[in-house]
Amino acid sequence: MFKLITLGDSGVGKTSILKRFVNGKFEEKTISTIGFGTSTKDMTLKNGNKIRLKMIDTAGQENYQALATTYIKNADAVFFVFAHDDRESFSNIKKWLDNFKEINRGVDFNKTFPAYLVGNKCDLPHEMKKEEIQQLKTDNNFYGYIDTSAKDDIGINQIFDDIGEMLITIYGNRKKKQNVKLAAKHQKQKKGCKICQPDL
Repeated sequence: MFKLITLGDSGVGKTSILKRFVNGKFEEKTISTIGFGTSTKDMTLKNGNKIRLKMIDTAGQENYQALATTYIKNADAVFFVFAHDDRESFSNIKKWLDNFKEINRGVDFNKTFPAYLVGNKCDLPHEMKKEEIQQLKTDNNFYGYIDTSAKDDIGINQIFDDIGEMLITIYGNRKKKQNVKLAAKHQKQKKGCKICQPDL
């Protein structure tokens, strides 16, 4: 299992992206996320690898940002999301980045941690130029950038396929070893002991 967290301003479509991926549906009217929500989906990647992706949907409001610390520390990957029709959400990506890097000191995007820049609502008029977006991607070593539309189902499957492949590349062997050790540890438990399901 890998854990993915979404970060970005309220209203950029983080929840809609996850719902489109998990359920294949888009809701025209959505309520802003309060606190955090989670969803899980099993994936089979193009190379045949099978993974389970646990997605943490975070609130974009200022008063919830401090609560995201635990989720950020435990994340294996992150989507930084802005909306094409909202320049402020694009400008605030820097704030979300700084917060993420402050919590995860020494994180190295593109090499040891998969971070993806997502421009959602690409079906709407664009407030930012392509050059601005490319500059943001380059300056911060994002693993990738993609235009998405949860409404029109553009780029959704691709972004999750990409992040899945990157997760296997970076963490694959490490996660497999961890799972084997945990399984062996549980097998040594005395019969009849209560064993809680590990949150991997």
